[in-house]
Formats: sequence, C-alpha cells, structure tokens
Amino acid sequence: MTTGMLLVADGNNLAWAGFHALRRPMGADTPEKKARAALLGFTQSLLGIIIRGGEPPASRPIEAPPGTVAGAAVVFDEGRPLRRRAIFPGYQLGREGDPNFMDNEPFVLEAIAQFCEVASALPIAVLRGVNTEADDLMAAVVLQSTAPTVRIASTDRDFLQLVDERISVYAPVKRLIIDADNFAAAVSPSGSDAVVVPFPRERYLDYRAASGDASDNLPGIAGVGALTAARLLAAAPMEAYFREPSRATVALGRRNQKLEASLGSPQTHAQFERNRELMDLRAAAERFPDLTEYTRTGTWDEAAFREWVKAQRIAGLDVNAACRAMESLAAAVSA
Repeated sequence: MTTGMLLVADGNNLAWAGFHALRRPMGADTPEKKARAALLGFTQSLLGIIIRGGEPPASRPIEAPPGTVAGAAVVFDEGRPLRRRAIFPGYQLGREGDPNFMDNEPFVLEAIAQFCEVASALPIAVLRGVNTEADDLMAAVVLQSTAPTVRIASTDRDFLQLVDERISVYAPVKRLIIDADNFAAAVSPSGSDAVVVPFPRERYLDYRAASGDASDNLPGIAGVGALTAARLLAAAPMEAYFREPSRATVALGRRNQKLEASLGSPQTHAQFERNRELMDLRAAAERFPDLTEYTRTGTWDEAAFREWVKAQRIAGLDVNAACRAMESLAAAVSA
C-alpha cells in the first residue's frame, strides 16, 4: 500500500464505548438487548469513522473523497493479557474486580463475535490473538504499514507514544485528532493557572511510566502526578533524575525531599522500568513480525452487507454512504 490513509481501529475500545452510549437510550435490560446495544454502537462508530476518512463528525454529514482511505483494520483483544501479567501479576486486575465490567463483558464479547461474522463481507482486516492485547497487534500493524499516513481510532492514551509526522490518533470521545503539530496542546497537562506544561513528544512513554495508569492498575512514581511528570520531562528524560535526584529541584523550582528520596530508590527505578516495559508499544510490536496468523480480511459483498444492516435495523447508519465508502476501500485494497 503506497497511497491513501490506513485506518486502524481499537475494536474493544469502540465496542465498550458504543455499549455505554446506547445501553440506556435503548433500554437494554436483557442479555439480548445489551449485546445488541454494543453491536449497534460499535458498528455505527466504526463505519462512521471509515465513511468520514478518520475525521471527527461534522455539523453536517460528510464523506471522505474516494481513495482517501486505502486500508482499514479493526483489532480486538481476546482472552486475558497473560504476557504482561507474567511481568506484573496485578496488571488490569482492577477491571476484573469491577462488577460493571465483569457483568457486561459477555454482552460486549457477543457483539464483537457477531461483528466478526459480518466482517467477512467487508473489505477490512480483522485481527485477534488468543490472550493477546489489541494494543500490541495494533502497534505492529501501524509500524509495519507502508501507508504515507496512518490514523489510529481509540481513546487509549498509550497510542499517543506512536504519534509522529506520519501517525496520528483520533480520539472519538473528544472528537479530536492528535498529530505531531498539536501534540503539546492536546496532550500536555495544565496547572491551576491553566498554563499548559509541554514536554517533548519523544518522552511521552516516560510521562506515562512516571505518572502511572490507574485503568491498568499501574501505580506511578510516588509524588509524581501528570503535572509533575510533565515539568520533570520538560527539562530532561526520567533517567537523568534517577542518576541525579537533585535535578528535580531545578526542574520543579522547589525542593521536594520526598520526591528526591523516591527517585534515589532502586525500588522506584525498578517500578518505573516495569511500567515502561509494560507500556512500550514499539517494543511490543516487535513480537509480531508476521501478522498473518492473526489476520482475516473480508471481501466486499454489498448485497450481504445491506441485508445484514436491514436485519439488524441499524437506523443510525447511512447505508448508502457506508456502501460508497466500502466500494472505495475495496478498490484501494485491490489496486
């Protein structure tokens, strides 16, 4: 693939978002209705992104020019993140202790299974690996692609470490595209004075490892939240502070003895390195040099797709626009 954009969608991320968006409006109070809410929410979101060429929704319906999207992949988790749990047993365990997640996971997984069936009639690639996180497969797809531009669709902030002049991230909830040009303004935290504290984009992985990720049950460095991490990284990489903890005083403009003691602790350094290893998507992608066994690519079948949409009664989808987008995508993939 040498022309056009590659779209790579975070399947579970969009499916959960779709479930939460439609569950109450649809009055989903049975297993069947809950699975349907997840399926419709996900399908409308994914196809909408493809129709718009990876752009946020506009005030009026808008379609990407034909040929804009030259490839599309949707990637799903399957099972549990065993590789990362071998490194840190507590990884993502908070989710499995959350009744809201565990009670509803079967419905979201059923929706994903149903979508994967119809995906055989769509010109998109579906990737899954048993007990493999979608993040790793997505990173491999993105980094192996030869497309001139790649857009990731996900609210997962870990993908921001991949942003560069070629790779951008579309955050569906914020309806925002984050690229190399607006990275600092879109990602950097701000203090109580509303002043943004930017740091080099190349240090984003350090930023995440230092500040932690509660959603994955990964604690950061004690005393280092998002704002402190940004201020430290604006001045130097984190390794500089582990070598010389007193540098934090210069970076922060004040002495913080507890932080300096923490930075000087071998245990803190080990925790940071563990977080970095768990979060590093470039390193994870190297584990998947060949994605063939994880990938199924459908063949565009307009009649089958229209029949499925009619059977599912997907009222929120512009079927004609979706078909035009699929025809364009199919032509680009076969070119």
